[in-house]
Amino acid sequence: MFKIIGSMVVLLSATLLGMKKYNDFFERRKILESIRDGSMQVENSLRCMCLPLHESFIGGGEFFKSAAKKISAGMLPEEAVRETAHNIHTLNSEDLQLIERFALGLCAQDCKGQLANIRLFINELDGKIAHATNELNTRGKLYVKGSILTAAAIVLLLV
Repeated sequence: MFKIIGSMVVLLSATLLGMKKYNDFFERRKILESIRDGSMQVENSLRCMCLPLHESFIGGGEFFKSAAKKISAGMLPEEAVRETAHNIHTLNSEDLQLIERFALGLCAQDCKGQLANIRLFINELDGKIAHATNELNTRGKLYVKGSILTAAAIVLLLV
């Protein structure tokens, strides 16, 4: 009886661990896509109306809304974007470096400089999203399948 219960606990916990790792890859991709979509909205508002950054950020999704609130509170745009990115725990160090490079370009004085910076950011985000999708499809599935197979091997050893 204890072997069966122990086997089920091992199988369930290993499966949950694999699913959590898969979910981390999924969340990273979802956040990167959200930032890209928000960046495109910010780019459109800059292109059409040349609004100040904090006003452009308001219509740019959750990431940019959070940065806009920090800008309105007195932070510089570079610091607001950087701090907002560092508060997202599913982003890896390469993602944070990309966002920090974008944040450094926010000091451009004219609308054309801002548009060039955000266009470069969107192009780089597209590459990151493709890489995140590839990781989700390979490593994410490997974590799920590997955890189940490892748990099955442990269960066989227990029985």
